[in-house]
Amino acid sequence: MSDVATAPDPFTSTLAGRRLGRYEVLARLASGGMAGVYVARALGVAGFERLFAIKVLHPHLAHEEEFITMFLDEARLAARIRHPNVVPTIDISDTQDAGYFLVMDYIEGDHLGALLQSAYKRGTRLPSGVTLRVVVDALDGLGAAHALTDEAGRKINLVHRDVSPHNIMVSTDGIARLTDFGVAKAEVRLSTTQEGQFKGKLAYMAPEHASNGEADQRSDLFSMGIILWECLTGRRLFRAENHAATLNKICIEPIPMPSSVDDALAPFDHVLEKALARDLEDRFQSAEEFAEAIESAASSIGGLSSQRDVSKLVRELAAEKISRDLELIRTATAELGASPQPDVSAPPAPAGTARVAAAAAAPVAAPEAAPPIAAPPPATGGRNVGMLALGVLALLAIGLGVAALLMQGEEPQMTSSPLENAQPAAAAEPEPKPDPTGQPADPEATAEQPPTEEGTPAEASRTPEPQEAKEPSASAGKAKRPRTRTGQARPKKKRKKADDLLLNPYRN
Repeated sequence: MSDVATAPDPFTSTLAGRRLGRYEVLARLASGGMAGVYVARALGVAGFERLFAIKVLHPHLAHEEEFITMFLDEARLAARIRHPNVVPTIDISDTQDAGYFLVMDYIEGDHLGALLQSAYKRGTRLPSGVTLRVVVDALDGLGAAHALTDEAGRKINLVHRDVSPHNIMVSTDGIARLTDFGVAKAEVRLSTTQEGQFKGKLAYMAPEHASNGEADQRSDLFSMGIILWECLTGRRLFRAENHAATLNKICIEPIPMPSSVDDALAPFDHVLEKALARDLEDRFQSAEEFAEAIESAASSIGGLSSQRDVSKLVRELAAEKISRDLELIRTATAELGASPQPDVSAPPAPAGTARVAAAAAAPVAAPEAAPPIAAPPPATGGRNVGMLALGVLALLAIGLGVAALLMQGEEPQMTSSPLENAQPAAAAEPEPKPDPTGQPADPEATAEQPPTEEGTPAEASRTPEPQEAKEPSASAGKAKRPRTRTGQARPKKKRKKADDLLLNPYRN
């Protein structure tokens, strides 16, 4: 016998406590023939939390191609139906070990079958007004499913094929919702049903469905007629000891009217006679027609109950189940704990704030005892780098400005003396002619300063340099006047007194 412990099978009992994508499974609520239903929560920022119902294939079916395609078909069909009387399908995803799972809205309440059973245990039946309200709501949802179309607007002729009290959820808000399209038939399904194969619960099947497996939308209406009959009378219509006897009741034996159980239900005899007709052409042809007939007959007993009346009855009959579910959710939430959420009420503190405050409060210590400087977090690192770059650019700008001033003050290196170079140009000096050889003109001849109002260059506004700062060169008087590149001699500049000479004060 090996001492190595084997990993627990995630399907042995429950998926509670596990994460399926972004959903955290809290507890298992129910289990059906094809999948189990769990309650899970989705967590978000700022403490956001919402409950969902997670439908997961049973482990022995999680990797069977036939059931996977049925599961995907259910998700695709249910997600298309947008109606308040159909349980919304939010998402579908899969995990490596748990396989595919379907995400639906969490409905607080119970299915109609459980409510009927709870009323039966109390020796009573559902009030007629509540029954009619629930059945009309379910018919509205069924009509939305029957009217479903594809992307091009063509009807896909969806048939639920499993309309039963167990697939009608009645919540504490007083609304009944149709659910479980796992065995629905449509023209756009991925999987196909073999001819003669049964899908659904036999006791709620139409004769043509139970006898040869063929069903259309009027077969769903027959099933709704069975549900209405049982809710009004508090009894089972086609229940028998075995499948053969049940099939005989559905297809051959006369169907009793509700007035045979209670005379007060006589106004609904003609409604159920048409709903339970074995001939397809004699039945209601649409869910809307069926619902209108119920509303018309309900006027004789005071009409349909309100949603508040339905909600009150659900809280009363399903009190034990609702309390048990809430206790499971509370216990699981307490065990798993709340996920930590970031505080978004205030912006994050700048990098190093806490470190600077701690250093200011701490006594002066040796350099090696100082806390290490950590890299700034990503939230403020970009800002520090930007400020550093701006500082470097500012220093470069200052350096370039100083260099420009220094370069502006430098005199060109020529054989003439600085005194002669500093003389202003004559007012009537002609512009140099371009070189016929195509060579550019001398920069010194073309970059003359514009004269000011007094006829002196703009450089005349500078502060004069002290006399001792520069002495004229001894050979200044012997220097020849420079010539331009065209060979013409430059005009002789007038000499100016030494005290009028303006030099660059930054030359030294």
